[in-house]
Amino acid sequence: MLNKKITDLAEYASKSISKKAKEIGDVCAMSFGEPYFGPPESAKSEIEKNLNYDSYIETLKRYEDPRGSLELRQEISRWYSDNYGITVCPDTEVLVTHGGVEAITLSVLCTTSANDKVLVSDPSYMLYSRNITVLERVVQPLSRVPGSHEYQGALKNHPDQYSDVNLMIVNSPENPSGYVLSEQDWKAVAEFAEKNQTWVLHDEVYDSMAFERKHLPAIANSKLKDKTILINSFSKKFGLPGLRIGWMVAPAELIDQAAKLHDYMYLGVGILNEKTAIAVLKSDSRQWLQDNCQEISDRANIALTTLTEESGFDWRRSPLGAMFLFPEISKLYKRIPQKYKEQFESKGEAVANYLLLEKGVATVPGNVYGEDSANYIRLVLCTPRDEFDLAMQRLATC
Repeated sequence: MLNKKITDLAEYASKSISKKAKEIGDVCAMSFGEPYFGPPESAKSEIEKNLNYDSYIETLKRYEDPRGSLELRQEISRWYSDNYGITVCPDTEVLVTHGGVEAITLSVLCTTSANDKVLVSDPSYMLYSRNITVLERVVQPLSRVPGSHEYQGALKNHPDQYSDVNLMIVNSPENPSGYVLSEQDWKAVAEFAEKNQTWVLHDEVYDSMAFERKHLPAIANSKLKDKTILINSFSKKFGLPGLRIGWMVAPAELIDQAAKLHDYMYLGVGILNEKTAIAVLKSDSRQWLQDNCQEISDRANIALTTLTEESGFDWRRSPLGAMFLFPEISKLYKRIPQKYKEQFESKGEAVANYLLLEKGVATVPGNVYGEDSANYIRLVLCTPRDEFDLAMQRLATC
């Protein structure tokens, strides 16, 4: 018999919607986060050096160290020093992984056992809950009310409800809402983790895309230093989702555990891809990253002024970072044809299908990000500019 947990697992929503959009044709792809940019031009010559035949073949003839290339780990350490003034030991506190997704899996396996509870906010990236379920852990939802300090409010309103969780996952800047944790939020998370001896997994893959509120790695809070795992990757900020290189930063003893598990499950990452990652981190990309962040911010502002309440979009959470929009669409739901309301259970699903089939814009229904988000839809801001502009024109006529 096949594994029922996997059999019952829903399809990866944004990918399935993107596939459907391609089949229909003439659809603005606002559902799947494949950045239009990257890698930075300043990395091009170094990347090209690694693509000659002899260099390429050399990378295929050996397995990488379980922890990843030391040179890459040193560059990751430098990333935190240069950008945040944080010291990370490349020898003992960094592990190179197959993208951020593997780092999430290793983190869950290393900090929890079967049937342990993992605290996941609503809304949150859909992969978290699916990953936790497949690994036979239990998802404990953390309901958040839209506001300026959402985690502070959620944790203080229910101080004892989440006391038995072993791991808490925080995504900041966040997919899907664009929320960025405030200093007050991080203080509340630190107090919660300290009181309950809970590990904190901070997924910060959109760290360079915080435009309305400063990004703070969790370990910037001294109380979280010894109980936090940072996860990052090259997929989003450097526009390289096909590279499949990510990393985790954590206390040495956890990295020891994760490296052991990584060795048994994956043997090692691709050495050629590591060389590309090194070239990217060594490149002069600071201004390039700032320009991309500004472009995403500009698009968010265009969307906020174009997709108004009159056209059915309610901005209960204005994005503070990342590359997503997450409007509440109850008003738009009231205006769509009845057939969509009858066909789909949630407002988000009905509106997303209406927009796809009648407006030619692919979005993701909010229910995949949590039960509290069923009346929302998610749109991405990282498509080519002409496609983004066309999507805004189509959505403005709802």
